[in-house]
Amino acid sequence: MEKLNFAQKTAQIAQRAYELNLKARKQGVTVLSNDIDAEGLKNQDIFEIGIKLAAEGADYKFISRILLNKINMEQDKLLKRIKTIQQTAVLCIHKNYNSWMLFNAVFSNISANEREETKKYLKDNIFTEYFRMYSGA
Repeated sequence: MEKLNFAQKTAQIAQRAYELNLKARKQGVTVLSNDIDAEGLKNQDIFEIGIKLAAEGADYKFISRILLNKINMEQDKLLKRIKTIQQTAVLCIHKNYNSWMLFNAVFSNISANEREETKKYLKDNIFTEYFRMYSGA
């Protein structure tokens, strides 16, 4: 995975996590069962697996352990980091953390240079604002 793809993928995770987090905070995590990407689930995507487990009522420790097992099997360093970011996002959604906490947790997994690169791919103005707040600008 190239650096550019890493930044794009991180931005996609942040975008999706933000949207699902808003929905879960308003309606409860169980409603996210309608938002699970079947193709991602079929391909064993960490984020989709985690959201499905959360929507089905699995507890935090169980979800964390399942996702960690899958992360530990990954050999590619960048893919392992992506999966760790996905795990972080899922666990924040499960814990009902607010958006600011979600972004802090997700972006704590990437360097300052990677944050700047990721920022270019964020679609929504709110992400720019959170990024500005996160980086202290």
